Amino acid sequence: MAVYELKIHKRGARPRSERLRELGSESSGNAGSTVVTVTGGSNAPTGNDHYHTNKAALDQITTDTNGYQYLTRLKEGTDAEGNEVYEQVTEKVKAGFADIAKDLSEDSPVRQQFLSRLADDVAKGNITFEKMIAVLGLSLFKGGAQFGEFIKSLYAGKGAGIDANGNAEFESVRVRSYFECVEFIVNRLAAIEGDQILTEGDTIERVDDLGDNCYGLHLKSKWDGYFTAQYPNNVLKGIVNTLAAGSGVYYTSWLRVNSVNTANNYIEVTLYPDEETPAGKNYPPCEMMKIARWGNQTDKTRQSCIYLSSTEGRIVRLTGVTKPIIDAANYGATFGTLPEFLQAMDLPTIEGQDYVYARGLIVQDIIRIDYQGKPVCTVVDRGAWSATADYYCEALNPTTGVYEISDVWYNGCKYRCAKTGTTTAPAWNNTDWAMVEGNPEFTVEFADTDYIFDPDRFNLTLSIIAKLYNMDVTADILDADVQWTRYSEDADGVERVISDQAWALKRAGAGKSIDLTIDDCDFNGYMPKTIKFIATVTLRDGMGNEAGTDTAIFQY
Repeated sequence: MAVYELKIHKRGARPRSERLRELGSESSGNAGSTVVTVTGGSNAPTGNDHYHTNKAALDQITTDTNGYQYLTRLKEGTDAEGNEVYEQVTEKVKAGFADIAKDLSEDSPVRQQFLSRLADDVAKGNITFEKMIAVLGLSLFKGGAQFGEFIKSLYAGKGAGIDANGNAEFESVRVRSYFECVEFIVNRLAAIEGDQILTEGDTIERVDDLGDNCYGLHLKSKWDGYFTAQYPNNVLKGIVNTLAAGSGVYYTSWLRVNSVNTANNYIEVTLYPDEETPAGKNYPPCEMMKIARWGNQTDKTRQSCIYLSSTEGRIVRLTGVTKPIIDAANYGATFGTLPEFLQAMDLPTIEGQDYVYARGLIVQDIIRIDYQGKPVCTVVDRGAWSATADYYCEALNPTTGVYEISDVWYNGCKYRCAKTGTTTAPAWNNTDWAMVEGNPEFTVEFADTDYIFDPDRFNLTLSIIAKLYNMDVTADILDADVQWTRYSEDADGVERVISDQAWALKRAGAGKSIDLTIDDCDFNGYMPKTIKFIATVTLRDGMGNEAGTDTAIFQY
């Protein structure tokens, strides 16, 4: 018989941390382990492993395949009757503080919702800063930049802007050191007061009175080496205005050039008589008077000029000018207010509006617009309708450059396009087209029967044919909209009202075709004096409203 010795040793809790063991720290309390030693021969009994006192708490913790932890515990609640009850529930563990909460994982979707202040990043939307933004490094604006409310215009613009190509526009600039550029272009706004003549002009520096209304004019040099462009027989218009200087001189002088000394910038002129000037009064030339060529008495190449008049409100090109007073034949072209001779012609113009007057006009495209700026279209007859052609309704025809409304002919009627790009054929119920010319009547007739009336063998089929705009619309007629009636008289010429009404009731709903036999005649042993078979047909539009009504009659 074998003898075994069982020894039980109680050992205190020993920290797992090497650092705590080096510090000599031991846990207090009931925690620890029990060591069972068995000595002896033969088979030794097996121990129960070591046992933790918090095993019951550990059993409450479970995990799933995704690594999430769950806690099973008793949870207080109420039942349907309001009594307090406890039930065991398993819920996902609520982390008080997780290490991952200090930062986001590299693949966290939250990173896509915010911009990084540490790494390079891109914002896919617009960002608005309510306060200033300071950039310490280089700034790149690949699409350009705008400042304030930017409106691009040299004269009417505001704000500032720089486009992607580096073109900048702003109000003003100050350069403290130097300004370097390849080309410097100055655009200065000039305002014209009164009238300006685009022709050869000079300023009188000194006047010599030669007698007999002749004067020697010393002309002012505009620059070093300047020579006057005046020519003999030029008709000159001179104006002087010294009202602002206090002298009170303001008048117009009309002169003819007699001779020219180009080297000395000197010309001799003759004063036109009063009756040959527009105002009926002429004045001699004076110092500081500005003179310009108005025309020439003999040289046709010098008989035209262009003048801009803010007082008249028009730009004028004069031609064939040989004297101070011009007439209607001298107006080559005008833009703006119409000249007086055109206003006197009682043309259908609108007062206060600008017009162009010219002898000839050579253009490729003329685009007319109404007062709202909408193009005024031209009705263009495109001939017979074609399924392959392009038609337009108040739209630009790219082939001709005309804002067009297309008209076509179909079955003897003219139709106007109401939808650009339509390919459907014109028809009475097609909203893409509107009939503007042709036969608009709705008509009904019977198909040809070639029937010779035979009372002994009366057998006849009547079929209606309905037409609108010269087109067969029988298929658009509803059977219910065809009403058949009969009118007949007996041998004495008395109307058979009761018999006709009975027939109409009998043949109601026959539709668009009816078969007639001897029974439909009601001979009753005599030959009716008159008998008519009448079809009353109604055509309806897409809304069910009556679009037309007509009758067809067969009689013998």
